[in-house]
Amino acid sequence: MSRLILIRHAQASFSPDPSRAFVDYDRLSPLGHEQADALGEELVAAGIAFDRVYTGPAARQRQTADGVAAVYARHGRRFPQLLPSEGLEEHRGATVVRRALADPEYEQDRVRLDVAVGRAGGGDASGEAAQVEASRAYFTVFRSVTRRWARGELSESLGHESWQAFRARVEAGVRRIVEEAGRGVTVAAFTSGGPIGSTVAWALGLDDEKALELAWTVENATLTELLFTTERVSLKSFNAQPRIGSPELVTYV
Repeated sequence: MSRLILIRHAQASFSPDPSRAFVDYDRLSPLGHEQADALGEELVAAGIAFDRVYTGPAARQRQTADGVAAVYARHGRRFPQLLPSEGLEEHRGATVVRRALADPEYEQDRVRLDVAVGRAGGGDASGEAAQVEASRAYFTVFRSVTRRWARGELSESLGHESWQAFRARVEAGVRRIVEEAGRGVTVAAFTSGGPIGSTVAWALGLDDEKALELAWTVENATLTELLFTTERVSLKSFNAQPRIGSPELVTYV
């Protein structure tokens, strides 16, 4: 049996302002760099040696892999050269939500979000509490819209790739990784929550909406492990949080 360890990227830069929520998202935050370093230390301490390492095309995915690689180098441990995989690219859910909120058909969601954010900025909440409330409001709408997207209920004009097409792309990418890996190897794949949830759902035979719900639960810098042969892929663990020593390092965005 071989091992495929799917690693979600560390915390990315996220704005609580809904109009800019994902504008600067494709780069790690200062905390994200700290998480990547802590993850690398955990992997080294666990004695995990990777035979192959893949990464998706996003900067936040590559930066997480680079952070882990730097820790391996610091300890004099070998870390393979990164191999690109388009199958590990995240879905376009944020684009779907942004376009939906600008569409008159989804005005109710836009109003609900504006009211919540206005309350956060002008009510009893202030500072960090206001940001938390605004973020919660955004993700309430995000989940509502993307759930409809996964069900195929939204206009195709809201996204260039459907949820179903995304899942097919991820599955094809993971199959390619498995086929290239060979026997008795340990493979890492630095990716995002969407491909991880989709891959787990594929391994367990779950439907589109369950795949999306799994994606929502994946924390930053966590490990999801699959065992595989050329004939099958089996889930061993999901969303495992490394022992990184501080609750402040546990994040979802």
